[in-house]
Amino acid sequence: MTSYAQTVERGRSIDPVTGLVFVELSHAWDAEAPSFPGHPAPTIHRSISHATQGVMTHTITTVMHTGTHVNAPAHLLSSAACVGELPLDRFFGPGVVLSVPKGEWGLIEPEDLERAGRVEPGDVVVVDTGWHERYSDSQEYFGLAPGLSKRAAEWLVERGVRLVAVDTPSVDHPLATSLGGHRDGPLIPFLPALYEERTGRRPADDFPEWNAAHRTLLAAGIPTIENVGGDVATLHGVRCAFQAAPWRWPEGDASHIRFVAILDPGGAYRLEPGDGTGERRLFDLSQRWGNAMPAWPARGGHGVVVKRLQSHATEGLYTAQWEAVMHRGTHMDAPLHVLANQPSIVDYPLWRFFGTGVVVSIPKGRWEVITPADLEAARPEIREHDIVIMNTGSHANWGDSEDYFGYSPGLYKEAAEWLVARNVKLVGVDVQALDHPLGTKLVAHGPGPILPHLMEEYRAETGRDVMKDFPYWEPAHKILMTNGIPGVENIGGDIDAITGQRCTFMIFPWRWSGDGCGVRAVAVVDPDQSFRIGGGGL
Repeated sequence: MTSYAQTVERGRSIDPVTGLVFVELSHAWDAEAPSFPGHPAPTIHRSISHATQGVMTHTITTVMHTGTHVNAPAHLLSSAACVGELPLDRFFGPGVVLSVPKGEWGLIEPEDLERAGRVEPGDVVVVDTGWHERYSDSQEYFGLAPGLSKRAAEWLVERGVRLVAVDTPSVDHPLATSLGGHRDGPLIPFLPALYEERTGRRPADDFPEWNAAHRTLLAAGIPTIENVGGDVATLHGVRCAFQAAPWRWPEGDASHIRFVAILDPGGAYRLEPGDGTGERRLFDLSQRWGNAMPAWPARGGHGVVVKRLQSHATEGLYTAQWEAVMHRGTHMDAPLHVLANQPSIVDYPLWRFFGTGVVVSIPKGRWEVITPADLEAARPEIREHDIVIMNTGSHANWGDSEDYFGYSPGLYKEAAEWLVARNVKLVGVDVQALDHPLGTKLVAHGPGPILPHLMEEYRAETGRDVMKDFPYWEPAHKILMTNGIPGVENIGGDIDAITGQRCTFMIFPWRWSGDGCGVRAVAVVDPDQSFRIGGGGL
């Protein structure tokens, strides 16, 4: 049996079974992540601790324009699409990294892009100016960076690209943004005068339009990624696949992402086929994220609060700030969430989040347990190294209700042990948690019971004691994650459309050292297996 220990070579995460290579293109995110001038800095605090409650959870307050993030058209264009409304195929596809080295205030023109490499229709285009090496909370990084000209943006639109990513703090030159004299600027007060002093030219003459490059791309439906980092400089001129799926946030102006390049040195990898009909399709397996979304029962609420910091009517752009824990909607847990002194979300290797697997139907009702026998009998067969997504039917009950959170079915100790023995890559469930609700602090586990009436109802219905039937506290969480297997909760969306199929999944969390992370769970079905991941021979 091939070991699924983490394999990393020269900063690249290598799947030991498929040989696929995953290259990190994101900056690490935390409370010290640089914020675009004018935006509040992220705040992160430990709202629940191991010492007091036996689990650990961070509460986060942030805008999405920190770290490596994708912008939606709604950020700069009134009444345009928000990040959760953009088609998923914008965020997964072939492309290339173009090396376009630029110094202070360098302007990226079409001629620079032409010289840097071949750009094809449908490409993800990543522009590496070398500026990611200066990524910091500094006036140099934000105020002196290069940027795309409007002509360069028009050139990319004409070539029909899928997505544009830059290793700078903005798609536009800083003097074409509010950092200079536009709109409510200059947000860096000395910037216009410094530009005129060094160049002898007026910023208003050289950059008469506000965010011209950005607005040109977004108006064409092309999302943009800013603050690209990681190992981007190792991929100059290399054709490969990219994934950059944002959260399913229908009201969002942007989304922090895990930006990853995927290469296939062996040249043999194929996305899993579908039923033999239709074109390659991407299916969203995520529940909606945002204000007033359902929250797991907890004392004190801990819901999601979203507020508008900037609006088109006043500032000419839309920016939202949110406060929440990561354990809402479709999300991934880290071992650190349930056990002290354990790895965080960033410690999972990248190859865990992409690969082939199955969506299996295991219909279960109120308080029923998913057993090893259910997993053994599931079809398609669950194979070693699969990503396994389970459809119990509970996603249809998703909502702010006890029906979903208190009475759902779920995994317990024996099923988790079966999945570890099968050596699966990742597990996703369409229920409230990786564990059965009667194996959580909803009853008398840890600091529970949060919902004590569940214990009384269980005894009345079965004549048995909850704590005798479910003696372990979150055993599925602990068994799976201490064996390196990520767990994803609240799967939903299009899950019924692909239940009973083998397909390819991508479910990437942020690059942050936290207890969990909201994710966009995506399945790819390629009927004729025509999609090839590039990068052979690396």
